[in-house]
Amino acid sequence: MNKRQLLSIAAAVMLAVHSLPAAAQPKATKTGSEAALRDAIVQFEAAWNRHDVKAWLALMTEDVWFTQTMDYYERMKGKPAVKTTFEYDVKSTDLKWEIKQLRMLEGGNAGVELRQVGLIPPKTDGKYKREDVSDPSYSRWRVEGGKWKLYFFTSNKGWALAEMKKDGLSP
Repeated sequence: MNKRQLLSIAAAVMLAVHSLPAAAQPKATKTGSEAALRDAIVQFEAAWNRHDVKAWLALMTEDVWFTQTMDYYERMKGKPAVKTTFEYDVKSTDLKWEIKQLRMLEGGNAGVELRQVGLIPPKTDGKYKREDVSDPSYSRWRVEGGKWKLYFFTSNKGWALAEMKKDGLSP
């Protein structure tokens, strides 16, 4: 084998080896994808559990409607109302969200059925004093500024079921 052939082989091997790590790396999560939405939901729960109200609110739209009850008068609509109503809860409790089903909706929106567990301190021997389960809870998300953001949430069972039906999700 001459020098030229050896250099060609070495270059080919180096090129192949150099390209392997890039090929093996996971692809970036596409904005608006289901994977990006699932990540946003994880971030939402994590912000609550860090008791970081600012980060929690950053995952919501300005016109968010976030409630635990039937809010006929829309008192819990908009970030200022949500902050006023739920800031204490974010600062003093923990949260667990389990995605039960997720559906991509028209217009770049998504509906997510959740099983929500409010975890009430104090924690003794690894267990919380109380766990409040809301099953089902329902949320709607849309992409704003390149990120999924929550624009509707209810843990009221009747309302959650009605909104799921509207969005074509079955209980």
